[in-house]
Amino acid sequence: MPTLNPSQTYENLGFAVRGYVPNHALEYNADPATGQSFEAGSLVSLNASGNIIAGCAASAMPMIAINGTSDFDAAGDTGNIDGAGIGALVATGGYEVYTTAYDTGETYAPNQLLTAGTGANVGKVVPSPATYNDSVIVGCVSQGTPTSTQYDQSLLFFWTMFIPAVSVS
Repeated sequence: MPTLNPSQTYENLGFAVRGYVPNHALEYNADPATGQSFEAGSLVSLNASGNIIAGCAASAMPMIAINGTSDFDAAGDTGNIDGAGIGALVATGGYEVYTTAYDTGETYAPNQLLTAGTGANVGKVVPSPATYNDSVIVGCVSQGTPTSTQYDQSLLFFWTMFIPAVSVS
């Protein structure tokens, strides 16, 4: 009996709109850390063991998950084979992306900096605080949240980037 019940492919999205060259894109592939669960489009990073986790620490390289932990191309149902880990777009790749993994309770304007969400927003991008160097910067809003999108999803469009938080001793 199958144990995998994936969401529909259009429920959770994360995709490069610009800057993506198939077969030559700056992508990273690794297994998810034990116990991790996140959707396609989530903000992810690597833990100290080299496994992908939801969210992004102040000095970790931010990435956007191409697939989620329960997608068929990353996990298999009983009796089938599965993919080779989670693929992710590395934030230094110069991409314009869209994602469903953002705090929909916030307003997003072009040129607004984005950071990694915490607490209930782990794995999501959220507006950066006024002092940008207090937290990791993972993106800059491009189109924001247009009202008409593919699959009628709520999407946030932004350019990926990586500016680590500044640690003052």
